[in-house]
Amino acid sequence: MMNDQAQTKLIYNKEKVTYSSLSEVFELNFKKISRLVPLLPSVKGDLIGIKKPSNDLYLICHDKSKYTGTYTLTHRINSPHGVINRPDIRFKLYFDAKLLEVDSICKETRINSHHPLINDCSDLAFQLELNVFMLRWLDYCLDRYNGAEWVVRK
Repeated sequence: MMNDQAQTKLIYNKEKVTYSSLSEVFELNFKKISRLVPLLPSVKGDLIGIKKPSNDLYLICHDKSKYTGTYTLTHRINSPHGVINRPDIRFKLYFDAKLLEVDSICKETRINSHHPLINDCSDLAFQLELNVFMLRWLDYCLDRYNGAEWVVRK
């Protein structure tokens, strides 16, 4: 498994990110989301993860087939401007391959768009950055929501 230093070096220090290294993160994310939401392969609608005292965690199902599904995992936060979804992570699951690939975070396909080495990053490096963010966020969610009650969102 890659450590933080190796991930940062891959993303920003001009080392070539390979699909193999990226696939390792896809696999880890799939394992983590499967632990967080054990009934995920059978989910065809939106769910809310409830575990007090934490905020509710929303799993929004955009599309689901036998082999794939597209979802958003987010919190709904009340703000002076209304309810906003954060971090609003949209991802695709490949149930047969046991992979989770992040499409966007807060509707962005890049996280750190002001990094000084951004022009040296490949598309795979951007994918790695998004998926490493998801990896860390799933760790947070597992810590806060492990054993949460998942109910159908009406």
